[in-house]
Amino acid sequence: DEYKEGTHISHWFLKLMASEGWDEDKMNDLLAENEYGTGMLYYHVFRTFDVMIVTPKETRDKLRYGSIQRIVSVMKSTVPVLVEVQGSAFEHFVDGYEYPCVYSKEGDKYPSLEEALDKLKDVSARKKCQEVGLRIAEDFDPDVMVKQLLNTLGY
Repeated sequence: DEYKEGTHISHWFLKLMASEGWDEDKMNDLLAENEYGTGMLYYHVFRTFDVMIVTPKETRDKLRYGSIQRIVSVMKSTVPVLVEVQGSAFEHFVDGYEYPCVYSKEGDKYPSLEEALDKLKDVSARKKCQEVGLRIAEDFDPDVMVKQLLNTLGY
């Protein structure tokens, strides 16, 4: 259980965010909101970074069928996301969206981490990551996904 282990964001958030004006009351008020809650705390943490790097979990099933939820969650925060392309799920995702902020350890058709980070020193490259990332995040908005499902079912 993440609450017992101390890994839940509420256990470490204030240590990281106190310098940003956060206190326990403000954090608990946000956690109590049904619409935002824990996700909004992560949003505020993500916004403290210039760029976030998202790597796949390296189990066989995750590499093949991996969830892209972590990528989309960070994209929603408007922070540029640098995605490591490893495994078919991440490759299909970034290629399908033509997402420009990627790297690979393999050195195949994607730039290396060093090359990708060098590219992101340019403000316009980071802006492009943000723009495409927000467009992707819109596709994964729950309301949009439900409408797509209902359309598929003929409603």
